[in-house]
Amino acid sequence: SKKLKNLRHHNLFFDADLELHAQEIYQTPKWPSRPLFYVCIQSATDLGTAPANCENVFVLIPLAAGLKDSEEMRDRYYEIVMERLERHTGQSVRDSVVVKRAYAMRDFEQDYKSYKGNAYGLANTLLQTAVFKPPAKSAKVDNLYFAGQLTVPGPGVPPSLISGGIVAKLIARHREKGFGVRVGCIEKSKIPFLVAAICLILVLLFVLSLGNLRV
Repeated sequence: SKKLKNLRHHNLFFDADLELHAQEIYQTPKWPSRPLFYVCIQSATDLGTAPANCENVFVLIPLAAGLKDSEEMRDRYYEIVMERLERHTGQSVRDSVVVKRAYAMRDFEQDYKSYKGNAYGLANTLLQTAVFKPPAKSAKVDNLYFAGQLTVPGPGVPPSLISGGIVAKLIARHREKGFGVRVGCIEKSKIPFLVAAICLILVLLFVLSLGNLRV
């Protein structure tokens, strides 16, 4: 119930060990020892998102999927993050909070049936990138299509919107003349080119690995 100082629309708090936080997300999944976090003050640029003399504050902590998500852990990390936010910006915040809502793994599972409460979709590893992502058309069920961050072209709001456009075009083409024979959403005539591209990538990775070897 007040305006905050020393904060912009986008704020990154990387005041702790980035490598440690990354390890606690990807290598040894756990609630982070000293979490890095992001703060968005949407009302800093859009006054209509908060009442007069108030702020709309969004705090994001990157977490591993599948962690035990309890109200106790949410409250604990709220206090950890807010203490650091107050210390770095030189102002009290918690005593002015009017409405507080937490949204984490448990909510993603319940609301979106997300695997392990994952908010971001597939990791961008080689075999889950580009043409290796799940196709927009099911290879097993006729007339079943997929749109969103888990399919092509990938995660994020713009790619998710683009995926909807892709599916709309596929459905329109299907209604007009049908797809013909396809594997997923990849035409069989294009498979040799895809295999050749994969082989080329593997060869390049092998050559690069040789370059890193020490004699």
